[in-house]
Parts: sequence; structure tokens; C-alpha cells
Amino acid sequence: MKRTSKGMIPFWDYIGIEETLLEKGYAELKITIQPQLLQGRGTVHGGVIATLIDAAVGSAVRSSLSEEESASTVELKVNYTRPGIGDYLVAKSTLSHRGKTLAVGEVKIEDSSGKLVALGSATYMIFSVEKA
Repeated sequence: MKRTSKGMIPFWDYIGIEETLLEKGYAELKITIQPQLLQGRGTVHGGVIATLIDAAVGSAVRSSLSEEESASTVELKVNYTRPGIGDYLVAKSTLSHRGKTLAVGEVKIEDSSGKLVALGSATYMIFSVEKA
């Protein structure tokens, strides 16, 4: 299973995403809410939430890949249900389809009090990579 380690995805390090749980077809990610992640009204910027959805599905997909496979996002959907507030956000992603060339995952994002902030889904294209 391909667990995401520090430095593997520099953008995650930059905004503070961490993978807290990884099982085959399932991932949980956490991001601590920091001032630079907020929009003008003081809640988490929608782009951060969309990024967290993409990252969570990416982890769930990665957990299903062989060493000869990689994947890339081809579609992303976000339903925002309430503003992101509190100390952190948690994304819980489940792989709902894993085919030969496509994988689809669904995500729930909750705030630090357990309230639903967003629902999302993403589709990833799976492809073979050449070993060096």
C-alpha cells in the first residue's frame, strides 16, 4: 500500500494536509485550520476544501494501485454544506469503484466538532508507469 509520506506531495506539506489513516480503498486526511487557509469572512476557503477532497480520493486510489500503476484526477465534484470552521477538517474517503482504467471515490469532510462541511467525489484515470 502506498502511504503518503512527508515530502512526497510538496503542496500537501505547504498547506498542512496529513494522511492519518490508510486502508485498502479507504483514507482519512486532516488539515489544521490556519489563517492563510481562510477567505475574507474568516472561514476555510472553498478551494482548500476542494483540494482536501481531491487529496483524500487520491489517497484511497493510491491504496489500490500496484507498483506499476499511477493515477491522475480527471473529474472533481464538491457540494459545500456549511462553512469550514473550528480547529481542523477531516476528510473520510471511500473508493466506490476501481476498474482497470478508472477509479471513483466519495468523500465526507467534517469540522472539528463533527459537523458535515462538504461532500465530494472524484474520478481518477489509472495508467501504467515504466520502471527506471
